Amino acid sequence: MNNTGGRLDRSKVILDVDTGEFSEIKAGDRIVRKSSIDAFKNKSQDVGFEEWEMKHFYKGNIDEIRSTMKMLDVYEKAFLYSIATYIGYEDCCLKYDNGNEIKADALIDISGISKGKLYSVLASLAKKDIIYRGKNSKSAQIFVNPWLFCKGPRINKVLKTMFRNYKIQIKNGVMWQDLKE
Repeated sequence: MNNTGGRLDRSKVILDVDTGEFSEIKAGDRIVRKSSIDAFKNKSQDVGFEEWEMKHFYKGNIDEIRSTMKMLDVYEKAFLYSIATYIGYEDCCLKYDNGNEIKADALIDISGISKGKLYSVLASLAKKDIIYRGKNSKSAQIFVNPWLFCKGPRINKVLKTMFRNYKIQIKNGVMWQDLKE
């Protein structure tokens, strides 16, 4: 701390009213008044915004989606758009709202794509690491690459293994397994 003869430079001191301790303002610090914080919190209400319950929303990585769409055909784009609302919250597995996994035959109704074309689309998207087709002890499962779409604040680590060979478009084609971030 800056001090002169054991005293703090009064122009650079902050008093913590809860603890009674003094500390020095450092480069990059700033003082924000409580009224400013309160005004910021209320700003969204002042300009006509409201807070929403977000559990019914999925997230899309806009830059990655834009880059990826360039390499997809019309059927692949239609399929991804139609299944986006069925992405599972924790694991990116295609599921109904009740948590039951969506079977491949149900995707015909959801996407409106014929059975033969749908299986071709699934194979193509799996080859591009946009979806992953797996199996558990009960049935086949389809997972969506979280670099494109996901729900919730966290990503299951198993997804990184499933999509390890995905070439991230917005990272100059670096494979997810090689990403150092």
